[in-house]
Amino acid sequence: MTQPAQKKDTVLRGGVWTTVSKIFTQLTQFAIFLVAVRMMTPAEFGVFALAAAMVVILTQVSMAGWSEYIMQWHGPEDRIRETLFVAILCGFTIAAVGVLSGSAVGGIVSDPVAKPLLQVLSVSMFFTSMGAAYNGVLVRQDRLTTAALITPIADVANLAVAIWALYQGFGVMALAWGRLCGAVVWSVSSLIVSKTTPEVMGRETLADTMAFSKKIIMTRLVVNVRIYFATLIIGGFLGATSAGYYRAAQRIVAAFEEIVSEPTRILSWNLFRRSRDAYGDTSRFGALSLRFFPILYYGAVPLFIGIFLMADTLTAGILGPGWEPATPVLRILAVAALIRCSGNASAAILTLAGQVQKLPWIMALYSGITIAAILSAASFGITAIALSEVVASIIVFSINAIIMKRYAGIHWHIILCRSWAVLPALALACIPIFFADRLNLFSEAHDLVRFVLIGLGMMAFVIPAVLLLDGSLRNALKNRGFSEHSVG
Repeated sequence: MTQPAQKKDTVLRGGVWTTVSKIFTQLTQFAIFLVAVRMMTPAEFGVFALAAAMVVILTQVSMAGWSEYIMQWHGPEDRIRETLFVAILCGFTIAAVGVLSGSAVGGIVSDPVAKPLLQVLSVSMFFTSMGAAYNGVLVRQDRLTTAALITPIADVANLAVAIWALYQGFGVMALAWGRLCGAVVWSVSSLIVSKTTPEVMGRETLADTMAFSKKIIMTRLVVNVRIYFATLIIGGFLGATSAGYYRAAQRIVAAFEEIVSEPTRILSWNLFRRSRDAYGDTSRFGALSLRFFPILYYGAVPLFIGIFLMADTLTAGILGPGWEPATPVLRILAVAALIRCSGNASAAILTLAGQVQKLPWIMALYSGITIAAILSAASFGITAIALSEVVASIIVFSINAIIMKRYAGIHWHIILCRSWAVLPALALACIPIFFADRLNLFSEAHDLVRFVLIGLGMMAFVIPAVLLLDGSLRNALKNRGFSEHSVG
């Protein structure tokens, strides 16, 4: 097999395995939750939630930018090793701050578990930061499948340690030990497989990486502010009960969004970087987008429309009785998630196009639009708020389309036309849902099992239909390729 063929095969397999890896991650987290909810008190959950919330901001700072910098770098390989050193040094520093903060908080909070909990989570943050940087190295090495397969190994370690510790009576600390073990396995495995060791950085590397990282940190913080501010708005206007319904629906959609967003992020970095390196500029980004985004929609449209149509089953399966008011919110938020799914590639495309300095401002604009839309609907109930997110997503998509055209030569009206095959495929995918409802199929099964079985039935219709209708996709798969050259 030639080298180009090997690379193309890696992208195809890597995309599939990245998706499978993300699904497995969600399943392991759900399994840990199911065991923990039966063995821990609500008070223990509250302690862990507060500790995790404090650590998550530090984690964003410790890991932001290093992976992206490595993936976008176009120059001598020594810079990659120096960047790893910077990432490890930064992760160690932020983790030390977390450990010291844990000691301080432990002296203030009456709960004796607060101190060790914060300290263990802070140590795991160091390994998470290191693992993220090495994940960027593997993606840069075009080893997408390898990077995807390491993650489930770490998830299994997290699952095994957390559940064992829960049964041993460690309570909330079990979740922290599980996270730490998973982070250690992820980072050390990535280091060994990548065969890339850190190298003491020079002054130029430190300055360049810090300047780049600052942009990514600002971007991520803006996005997180939008998420948490929206929750506060709902709680302030409608009370804790409505906020609970909304947040529950939001969290379910977010779990499915992560299954779409991670493959989109990884593949966009890999494919558009290859195009930039091969041609020296963004001249082929438009052609590549005509294959990349239609394939994204072939997966995302059936997924989110399936959630929309089976929201009642999903709500009952995950949340149980008493959570019915979350169902209409879940339906609407699934539509909003579908509209914004393509935005997961924006950071990679703009960065590779040399526009990383604009990312914080663009994300701030998008967050401002979303917050303004939620504020305008806040007094009308959670359904109106969910609809406002759809409106905000449409506005953001339209602005993003203009930005992509200006800086990357990507024409969204052409992409949407090229994605036409998803519509008849989606119509066929509704057949299993129709018959399941009419014939009361799988009615004795658990709601989650029923959701999965019907979802598999949808896939059985979607995949053949898309392959039949999209000749260029058939050719790309036949040639085991995925690039701008495969756009027919």
